[in-house]
Amino acid sequence: MIISLFYNELVKVLYKRRTYISFILITLLIPLIVYGFQYGALSLEQKLDSQMQDVFITTGSAINGYLASYIIISILISQMSFLSTIVPSEIISGEYSKGTFRMYLTRPISRSKLFLSKAIVVLLYTSIMMFYFFGYTILVSYAVLDSGLLIVFHDGLLGLDPNADNVIFRFFIGFFFSNLIMITVSLLCLMFSSFSKNSVTPIISTISIVFIGAAILFIPIDIFEFINPYIFTGYMDIFLKAFYKPIPYDVLKDCFIVCCVWSILFLLIAYFNFLQRDMVE
Repeated sequence: MIISLFYNELVKVLYKRRTYISFILITLLIPLIVYGFQYGALSLEQKLDSQMQDVFITTGSAINGYLASYIIISILISQMSFLSTIVPSEIISGEYSKGTFRMYLTRPISRSKLFLSKAIVVLLYTSIMMFYFFGYTILVSYAVLDSGLLIVFHDGLLGLDPNADNVIFRFFIGFFFSNLIMITVSLLCLMFSSFSKNSVTPIISTISIVFIGAAILFIPIDIFEFINPYIFTGYMDIFLKAFYKPIPYDVLKDCFIVCCVWSILFLLIAYFNFLQRDMVE
């Protein structure tokens, strides 16, 4: 039963054009930015060279595929929270507003299994979108700009050798924990979708919370600095920490725990509300 329900939910998502918005945006936007690096990054390269010349003897160009991927992902990662709401925002509320749940009720279908199938689709969509974002960015950047020393910003400038410092592994760590953040955002949106009669309200509610949490992250006030470690938005910049030297595994552990706790909480609230909701009202 659960497999057939999952397949049914997956087919419904795949047949909706809005499902592909994030993939189309990523596909079109990343090459434009990468080619912008190739042809218009002279000022950035001059700034990097001026800061490195007193420490390193530099040869060649500091602009390469790894640097482009690092900058692109670090800038666009916050926008992924909006794209993560596309599917979960209407996977419950959309069917509620269209009245399709009434057809479900005419058949002996378990609400628990129906909800589980929808939750799995949301998790799958979010993870595939994030994997595509990371993989496509790295692939295009590497193909256009090739590899080289990755210069990152941590206590000044930090040079990471692609081989000695496991740059690809650091990108994987960045993907894993960034995906964990986006899954939490998706489940937050799924929770709002379980309460809503339209698909716009969950998006607005979710993005508002993410926006407020991101603002708290960057406001240097004691109470906010105390709260940040306990809310998932306090780790929105976790991608950057994957390129610290050494990697702050204690922060990554805290991020994992906090995101899991909030994700489970959002999932449970959505689940129990879905079970008790009047689908024919």
